[in-house]
Amino acid sequence: KSKKQWYQRRVAITAGGKRFGPKGVGGGATAGCLQTSEEGKSSSKYKNTNQPAKQLNLGTQEKCVFCEKTVYAAEKLIVLNKIFHKTCVKCKGCSKVMSPGDVLEHENDIYCKHCHTNTFGPEGTK
Repeated sequence: KSKKQWYQRRVAITAGGKRFGPKGVGGGATAGCLQTSEEGKSSSKYKNTNQPAKQLNLGTQEKCVFCEKTVYAAEKLIVLNKIFHKTCVKCKGCSKVMSPGDVLEHENDIYCKHCHTNTFGPEGTK
């Protein structure tokens, strides 16, 4: 064999030529990567029989009464049947962050006991 023939055979073997692999395979694209129009229309024996996942329904997002932003479960606080962020439950008079048990309401505003007594008590000015 000449060097040229040896080189051509070597390239064909290493490049996946028709001399590489089982008889009838090689020499370009194989049947595994070709598709005819008939094959594309036929159904595959490997079908996905799983139902599509149901979409997550978030429904309506609950909004904080004070800041009007979305309230998530981890930061949700219900005070006087209204939804707040934990940090939004503040006294209107002194802006002190309060716990639900310390809240008093007057005309849809939240007050601490001290500010409510001073503002709306027997000697309140308002």
